[in-house]
Amino acid sequence: MANNASLTPAEISWQLHRLPALDRDAFIAAHYLGQGVAWKTRFFDAIDWGAGSVLQFSFLQRGWHRHSRLDNPIYAYIDIEQHPETRGLRRGRRIDLEGTIKGVDFVTGITLTLERFEILPVNFFDRFVISSDSRY
Repeated sequence: MANNASLTPAEISWQLHRLPALDRDAFIAAHYLGQGVAWKTRFFDAIDWGAGSVLQFSFLQRGWHRHSRLDNPIYAYIDIEQHPETRGLRRGRRIDLEGTIKGVDFVTGITLTLERFEILPVNFFDRFVISSDSRY
């Protein structure tokens, strides 16, 4: 996988905002699809879309950054039978994702084909993030 460490989800949104609406699809196909990425995220939610044990997980980019107002979710499909550690995820948990960009939707977000994901240990700050996000 060819990582592009400087490419972030928010930068993708920012670049797409600057393009004419009818030029976006061609730009996405030429510049993003198949691009390898490694992103630091936080778990947001899981959606059962009726494909058995495969769920659609959504993540948000972790931390503050220059284009944060343009953040859209990052989606990935994970088989919970193969990855039982995902069953106990709570909103706000830090997750590192590695994979390739499978799709970019200007409105809804970015979908990855995951090659690896890592659920990181909870640190002191995470306890506050997880508990405040879990109240909703």
